[in-house]
Amino acid sequence: MVKNIDQTIDHNFEDLFTVVGTSEEEIERIKSAPYSYWRETFKQLWKNPLAIICVIGIALLVIMAIVGPWIKQYNIYSNGGTQSISVFTPYLPPNADNWFGTGGSKMGYFKGLDLWTLVWYGTRLSLLLGTVIALIDTFLGLLIGSLWGYFKQLDPIMIELRNFVNNVPSLLLYILLMKFLDRSFWTLVFVMCLFGWLGLAGFIRNQIIIIRNREYNIASLTLGSSPKAMITHNLLPYLISVIVTVVSTAIPEAISAEVGLSFFNLSFRPSEHVTLGQLLTSATSDSWQTFPYLLIAPMIVLVPLTVTFFYLGLALADATDPKNHR
Repeated sequence: MVKNIDQTIDHNFEDLFTVVGTSEEEIERIKSAPYSYWRETFKQLWKNPLAIICVIGIALLVIMAIVGPWIKQYNIYSNGGTQSISVFTPYLPPNADNWFGTGGSKMGYFKGLDLWTLVWYGTRLSLLLGTVIALIDTFLGLLIGSLWGYFKQLDPIMIELRNFVNNVPSLLLYILLMKFLDRSFWTLVFVMCLFGWLGLAGFIRNQIIIIRNREYNIASLTLGSSPKAMITHNLLPYLISVIVTVVSTAIPEAISAEVGLSFFNLSFRPSEHVTLGQLLTSATSDSWQTFPYLLIAPMIVLVPLTVTFFYLGLALADATDPKNHR
């Protein structure tokens, strides 16, 4: 009887289960793709229609900054002291030859010059200036801010420096520096980057202080992690989404800062370099209420440039947040 029961159990077992064997390759194979932070970030970014529009808009502005002056071959710079610039009648509205019109009689060096050429030359230099300043400020802000937040010994020095800079009017500092220095590209970069990194550094310092003493950081420090490893592997990656948001607005902020310097005649010399800030300042000093195209021409580029960078920064902030990943 017992033997019959055992046979029945074995028979039922064979009917219910099928032995298929094992395979080492199948065991090691991962059914789902491994997680990649940056792949998920770009996947989330391209899912956002607004981000795609902003990227296309910035790409078009960059392309036009490069090829725009070539479309209309008008010389806007003096050549070796001789006036070989293409001068038209002032206050010409947009027409077949001058698509943005010509400069007004009160616009100084830009009097009668083709605004299409001026706008795209100005866009090219403003973008280059803003990008260089943003990269330098970002690098210094991340570096100094990380050290400032991690090493408590730097707190008294950096706080006193920040208090000093915040109590000195930046415009006064710019005036003093630009009066004693030549108005070259790298001089303007130096002046605007001298303390431009301080705001980002203070922000990074505050964020690092918040997360510096969390359990995983204390455990990593106990296991012997170096300060470099702690900053680059434990602290800064946690702040990527916040850093991207701040950095994305650095380029339009640098361009806007140059507009302010141009208003006080602290930017480049118009006969040597043209920026959007100089065009806006010259237009506001002319009869732009009567000839609104003088102000509209540079604003056609400056407003979309600022808006696209701003909204792209918001989209990047959402895309770089790991909470929004799978």
